[in-house]
Amino acid sequence: MNSKELKVELDRLLKTQNCLVVLDDISSTSEWDLVKGCLHNAGMIIITTREKNVAEHCSRDDTNMFSLEGLTDNDALDLFTKKVLKDNTEQICFVPAMMKQAKIILKKCGGLPLAISTIGGFLATKPKTAIEWRMMNDRISAELEINPELRTIKTVLMRSYDGLPYYLKSAFLYLSIFQEDQVIRLDRLVRRWIAEGYSRDIHGITAEQLGHRYFEELLDRSMILPGEDANDYNCKINSCQLHDIIREICISKAREQNLVFKLEDGCCLSSTQGPIRHLVIGSNWKRDGDALPGVLDLSHVRSLTVFGDWRPFFISENMRFLRVLDLEDTLGLRDHHLDRVGQLRHLKYLSLRGCWNIFCLPNSLGNLRHLQTLDVRGTQIFEFPRTITNLGLLQNLRIDSCCLWMTTVPVLLRPQVVAGGLNRRDVLNLFRYELYNNKLRGAKVPRGIGQLKALHKLDGAYVEGNATVKEFRELTELRKLGVVGISSKNSMEFWCAIADHYHLRSLSVRGKRHDVLDGCLGEGLSPPSWLESLKLYGKLVRVMDWIHQLQNLCKLVLEDSCLEQDDVIQALGMLPNLAVLRLKVSSFWGKQLHFQNSDFPSLVVLELYGLWELESVLFEEDAMPRLELLQVGACRRLKKISGLLVLTSLKEIRLGASAKSLKPDILSQLGERQKHVIVKDV
Repeated sequence: MNSKELKVELDRLLKTQNCLVVLDDISSTSEWDLVKGCLHNAGMIIITTREKNVAEHCSRDDTNMFSLEGLTDNDALDLFTKKVLKDNTEQICFVPAMMKQAKIILKKCGGLPLAISTIGGFLATKPKTAIEWRMMNDRISAELEINPELRTIKTVLMRSYDGLPYYLKSAFLYLSIFQEDQVIRLDRLVRRWIAEGYSRDIHGITAEQLGHRYFEELLDRSMILPGEDANDYNCKINSCQLHDIIREICISKAREQNLVFKLEDGCCLSSTQGPIRHLVIGSNWKRDGDALPGVLDLSHVRSLTVFGDWRPFFISENMRFLRVLDLEDTLGLRDHHLDRVGQLRHLKYLSLRGCWNIFCLPNSLGNLRHLQTLDVRGTQIFEFPRTITNLGLLQNLRIDSCCLWMTTVPVLLRPQVVAGGLNRRDVLNLFRYELYNNKLRGAKVPRGIGQLKALHKLDGAYVEGNATVKEFRELTELRKLGVVGISSKNSMEFWCAIADHYHLRSLSVRGKRHDVLDGCLGEGLSPPSWLESLKLYGKLVRVMDWIHQLQNLCKLVLEDSCLEQDDVIQALGMLPNLAVLRLKVSSFWGKQLHFQNSDFPSLVVLELYGLWELESVLFEEDAMPRLELLQVGACRRLKKISGLLVLTSLKEIRLGASAKSLKPDILSQLGERQKHVIVKDV
């Protein structure tokens, strides 16, 4: 039939019979728009699609949308068993070795009924032994390619890949760089995309915003899965994983296009066709020094990613055009191994995150004039070389709050002192307790930091002296700022320096012990009013004078604030958009927290941790109408939490070890409408 004849026939059929209509695998909104006019007489319509935007377009509201999850472990094993045993017509017992291999197969299938039933049906024709099933696990990628019985899986899943727009295909294949089962952080992925040129500034959209849009689109198309750290309460997904079967397809397509080459156990060096663009050194590769650069052509390598142990020969003189050097969590990397990094003049992304034996960066770092991202979180770096101020294109400087710093440490770690018999590690271990006790965590930034005018994110910067603090005035492109070492001596200069930063959305300030953070705020001076996230670690005395100006604030974390007055908490409750409030160690010194009606209209998450004097918490009628998560821990004097019945949106209560005794009383308060609330120990 042509479309007109089909419409007439559908209209006749639906007028004479009450039909359930199923439209399977709709791939675009235009397909639905084409047929929906023919279905107005249908009794009920079910549409299946792989794409979230199509589901939203076809559905009247969210209540009509259902996201299908994979089979549970038990259901998956049940389906696999039925297929392998031909619906129980054969009698066989899975020995432990077979069960182990079966679980590996099912993990690769990730709950997909198509994959489970197809692979199970194929194995039904093979000897039922652990060896046979292990062979299937070892060669599943090849079997998907060449086996006619399994090719159906790849054919079906390839439709999703083929349906990607061209700009998403390369971004998706780039994921084959990462290891099996690896949780891939959003910030790591997006900044690597940017360095590679997959995501760029276009038409008023920044490269980072576009990268986030790509990430969300891959999620909506079910090409990637949310990572394990997905937060149900703020709807943020900060990481992803690849379904094992889709990962096999991703690797296959990347290999087919000669996009990614992996050095790993069993790889064939002679199989490389043409120049290598992205080189990955796997953790199980034997570290053969003759392979690099003796066998491989490294002159076109754009990215080098290392998993496992480091070897000095990994960086080759032939890698002249390297843009990405990702050494995150690499084992055995030492300071002197970075001496040649300054020769990689095209480098845009450098990550040393998690390399615990890195204590300092070479002065040659200043040669990397194209560098956009420098990530040294999880290292022992406590001070940057002055040459870092040469990096005029640097946008992201990420320093871990675990990096320790104190004014005496740089003196003790000077080369002449170390040469005199002291060891850098010994010195850091000697002062570790005092540093943590004083909470001075960060890395010292040099004078001249104001020259890095392209900075978007600066985390964990230890500042000392007014001159360095004043330079923050020049960093007008900052979106996220985290500083350590603010004191009564430099707080005025700091708050004045950032007051007019229009783009600043996230701010973290850690002060020195007993110093007041906000003594100069109020009376015309306050944090930037566009802030969405604010974390303050230090004493606060004038909260009432400035907090009301932060009308856009969504997240507030307080620690060591020493707040005593209940009216300060009420002032926080007037913030219209505040969704997350974390009152942490010594942030509040009162005995009772009293949340009154109309307080915190948008709050979703409330955490109370380390409030040593707190004895009771009271929720009044209409307080926190949207609260979903209440988390309590290390409040050793807390005896009573009352008024829980008014929290009509509550979903979960998490109790730390010191709050477990409150559990019976909490359970007794929950009403009929709150039977679904989860109360668990953490």
